[in-house]
Amino acid sequence: MSARIILVRHGRSAHVHTGWIDAAGFQRWRDAYDAAGLLPGERPPSALRALATQAGAVVASDLPRARASAELLLPGGEIATSALLRELEQPALPLGNARAPLAVWALAIGLRKAYGALRAEPPPAAHQRQAAEAAEWLIGLAAQRGSVLAVTHGWLRELLAQALAERRWRREHVSGRYAHWSAWTLTDGRRSGS
Repeated sequence: MSARIILVRHGRSAHVHTGWIDAAGFQRWRDAYDAAGLLPGERPPSALRALATQAGAVVASDLPRARASAELLLPGGEIATSALLRELEQPALPLGNARAPLAVWALAIGLRKAYGALRAEPPPAAHQRQAAEAAEWLIGLAAQRGSVLAVTHGWLRELLAQALAERRWRREHVSGRYAHWSAWTLTDGRRSGS
């Protein structure tokens, strides 16, 4: 059986925001979001818990919502944390004092990212470096343990999957697409000779 890496997006954050914010407010929201754990009562799907118990290693971002998610997936188990799995910094657009709901800020950031992709603009070098280092770390763990379940974040997971694909890892299964608790399973294509 080939090595396997499962990239899981964390559960729902306890930090909830309502109202309108400007760019500075967006950064304050981001800081509070990064400091928050999980929504009380949050529970992972049972199929995902089964994957965690079968994994040779469970690792997570060192941010509270990812650590807490990993602890729910593998209660009492050994979980390594790493800043390599932290979410990528997404600065607010420089719109001066413009105020908008958080969903509008998130949409604007997503559109900026999509526009860059359409223009074939590479992600920032720091983001590429982080994803490449995380990919190498996970590949090393998978080589030692057979399978790794990594609890991470939405933006990083996408770039990390690309970094793994560049290293001939294939996406075999997607559960939940981009939702909280969604899982992307990748296998080592180098070993199968493809």
